[in-house]
Amino acid sequence: MENNQVKNFSRRIFPTVGDLFAMLGIVLGAQVLIGLLLSVVSGFAGFDAETATADQQGRYMCILYLASMSLGLIGVLIYRRKRGGTGKIVSFSTARLNPILLLWACVFLFAVGVVIEPLLALLPDMQPNMGSGIWTLMMLVVFAPFFEEMLCRGVVLGSLRAKYGVVAAWLGSSLFFGVLHIAPQLVVNACFIGLILGYICLATGSIWASILLHAVNNALAYAMMSVGDGEFLLIDLVGSKGIYAAIYCAALIVAFVSAYKMWTAIRRMKEAENNRVEAAE
Repeated sequence: MENNQVKNFSRRIFPTVGDLFAMLGIVLGAQVLIGLLLSVVSGFAGFDAETATADQQGRYMCILYLASMSLGLIGVLIYRRKRGGTGKIVSFSTARLNPILLLWACVFLFAVGVVIEPLLALLPDMQPNMGSGIWTLMMLVVFAPFFEEMLCRGVVLGSLRAKYGVVAAWLGSSLFFGVLHIAPQLVVNACFIGLILGYICLATGSIWASILLHAVNNALAYAMMSVGDGEFLLIDLVGSKGIYAAIYCAALIVAFVSAYKMWTAIRRMKEAENNRVEAAE
C-alpha cells in the first residue's frame, strides 16, 4: 500500500517545468559533448569541415546527430525513471492509422509552411551546414523523425498528458520540439509543425503516424533546399509574385480551416478526457 502511494505521488510530481528544462538540457548537452568528442577525433583523422565535400560534411553531421540523439534519448529515459515517471512511453499500434487523415496532415503541413514564410524571412538564418547526399538524407528522413518523435511525441507528450491533460501535452510538446532546434527560423517552424504532429499522434494513438509525417516534411524540406541551392522557403523558389500570391492565399485558407478543425478535435479530446476522470471519481 505504501509503495503504491509513493508511486502515485511521484507520478503527480513528474514532469514539472524544471523537468522539461532538465530534459532539454540533457539532449542539448549530449549534442555539445558528442560534438566536442567528434571534432577532436576528426582533427586527429585530418578532417576539415571548411574544405570537406558536401557528402563528407553530410556524413559528419549524420554521425554527430545519431550519436548525440542516442545519448540524449537514453539520458532522458534514465532521468524520467529517476524522477518517478512510469507507464508506457509510446504506442506503436497501427489500428487507428487513417490514410485520409495522414494525407490531410501532409497538405496541412505544406500550407502552414507557406503561411509562416513571411515570419521566417524576418528571422536570422542560423541553420547549420548539413551537407548533402545520402548521409544527409538518412539523417533528415530516417534518424531525425525517429529520435525526435520518440522524445517529443513520446516521452514529453506522454508525460505531460498523464499529469496535465491533452491540451497542455499538445502545446507543451510542440514548444519543446521547437526549442530543441535552437536556430530561430527552425524554432518557429518546428513549433507550428509540432502542433500538427502532436495532434496526429493524439488522434491516432500511435507514434508511427507522426514519424511518417515528420519524414515526409523533412524530405520535402531537403528537396526544396536542393533545388533552391540551400534555401527552403517557397518564395525563394517561385519566380512570379503573382503565382506565389495565389499559392499563399490558397495555403492561408487551407491552414485556417484545418487549424479550426484541429482545435475542435482537441477540445473534444479534452472533454472526453474530463468525462473519463469524472467517471473514475
